[in-house]
Amino acid sequence: MLHFAYKYGGDFETCLLANTNVGGENVARGQTLGALVGCAYGASRIPAHLKEGLVDSANIGKDIEAFVAAIPKS
Repeated sequence: MLHFAYKYGGDFETCLLANTNVGGENVARGQTLGALVGCAYGASRIPAHLKEGLVDSANIGKDIEAFVAAIPKS
């Protein structure tokens, strides 16, 4: 997982696609990898078509915004 984050971390879609194409335990690794790279680079660097293609994208977006708002700022 760290290999993909390091090698492709600057490109969210390529990173997850490379993980998918390698096979193996790509689903669990992809969940963690998506969260890691997404947190590192922010939601604005996740391609819109990947977010909009989710079944309940509007509510997922609201949940993410509520979660981020609940995190104490230091």
